[in-house]
Amino acid sequence: MVSESESFIDEVSDEVRKDRLFKLFKKYGWILGLVVLAIVGGTAYNEWNKAQQETAARLSGDLMQAARKSGDAEALSTLATSDAPLSVLALLEQANLLEAAGDTSGAVQALRAITTDQTAPLMYTDLAWLKIVMLDGDNMAENERNSAYDRLTAPSGPYRLLAQEQLAMQYIRDGDIDAATKELAAILIDPSLTPGLRSRAQQLMVALGGDIGANTANG
Repeated sequence: MVSESESFIDEVSDEVRKDRLFKLFKKYGWILGLVVLAIVGGTAYNEWNKAQQETAARLSGDLMQAARKSGDAEALSTLATSDAPLSVLALLEQANLLEAAGDTSGAVQALRAITTDQTAPLMYTDLAWLKIVMLDGDNMAENERNSAYDRLTAPSGPYRLLAQEQLAMQYIRDGDIDAATKELAAILIDPSLTPGLRSRAQQLMVALGGDIGANTANG
């Protein structure tokens, strides 16, 4: 008898709980629906966005390759106005094409657009400055050129040795052979010196009458 009473009470309790749950679901079920919809919708959007990015990357790569083959720098104008780093890559490629076509002014303009982009990665900004001093160093204001070299030859600079090479060339153009020789000597004792740069620095040192015997690194 007791067990039947307990069973009845349990059944009633279950029904009460079910009734409460049903009422709660009727009252707040739309919230659960929104949560489920948000989760499903968010997952679908992420997949769609990922597919869109992959498609855009393929199309952008195809466009860059086509522009490179045709030499049409103007074809990259649309990509050059997009967000970094895509815009930076497009501007670098545009500068290369313009330089190859003999349009140094246009190439420098494209490179300067990179240097003023606050969102551009440091390595690309420094690369743009390096190419600017290579292409247009003689026409730059002295204070701007010196500032660019100070930036590029900093110990942490990714293109430090290449910038030192260009600085040595600038000293030669300015007629300051002693300064050029010192810059080349500093390059030749750097442990991160590459074979190609070593060869160029040694050739310049010899041409300037310097002694490379005591200024060699890694052989």
